[in-house]
Amino acid sequence: MELTSLGPADLRTLQSALLDGTPVRLRGRPACAHPLDELVPLFHEVDDASLSEWLPPAGRGGGAHRVTAVIPTHRQRPIGLDALAGQDLEVEVLVLANGGYTDGVRVPWRGHGATRQVGVELARHPWVLFTVDDAVPLGAGFVRTLVEAAIDGGYDAVVARQVSWPTADPVTRARLRAWTPPGRGHRPSLMLDNVAALYRRDALLADPFDGVPIAEDWHWGRRHRVGYVPEAPVLHSHPRTLRALYARTAALHRELHRGGEAPRVPDLPTLLRALPSTVGPDLRGALGELLGQYVAGRG
Repeated sequence: MELTSLGPADLRTLQSALLDGTPVRLRGRPACAHPLDELVPLFHEVDDASLSEWLPPAGRGGGAHRVTAVIPTHRQRPIGLDALAGQDLEVEVLVLANGGYTDGVRVPWRGHGATRQVGVELARHPWVLFTVDDAVPLGAGFVRTLVEAAIDGGYDAVVARQVSWPTADPVTRARLRAWTPPGRGHRPSLMLDNVAALYRRDALLADPFDGVPIAEDWHWGRRHRVGYVPEAPVLHSHPRTLRALYARTAALHRELHRGGEAPRVPDLPTLLRALPSTVGPDLRGALGELLGQYVAGRG
């Protein structure tokens, strides 16, 4: 498939192709409302050489490195399985299933920390890649790029760059860009996110994830040397709905508070002062996050 423009209809076509696993080539340098460094990683090929630096890492052979990819799921067949099977090094895929997916290893859900640690125990390879069932690694060299950065930087874990789906809303795009910005070259990071993060298995055996319901990556990352690898992009984003953002924000901030962070919305006056900031096109999403922080701050 080939695209010569990047209007709304083209972005919907691109999203369908990504879901189907259809390779897409970008012709020229079309005008677009989104930064091209966010969209080019979604393509397999470009014909404008000035855009090639943003393509996902191509396959070139991964040497002797061996990786176990661990994906917990309670819903579905992980959409990134084909991408993991197409990597240029050996990737053992371990799906920890506790729902409708029947081809994985049946593992009861015991929270993000304890459940993922089961995957560490079951993994057979020196490197463990944690990802999620609605994320797609981009490029046949995605995993190799993470391994090479971890070795080169002496990191205990490295985290990938997240890029949003083509039709994602502007707030989602801006949040992801701030969370995992574009760039070149690995660098130390205070951020660790199991949407797509590669760990040394021996480090996880020596210091397991905390048995917490959420934010196990945050806790672990504070104790270890972590690197960020912007050249390794993973496709992942969610629609901003009030219910989902409220539930996730409340759970996450409860855990952050238990870890020592001060509440951002500790009382009703703070909540009332913040309410006007939620008015706008992202009303439902912003309100969900604000209410989640308020509820978490109350204990």
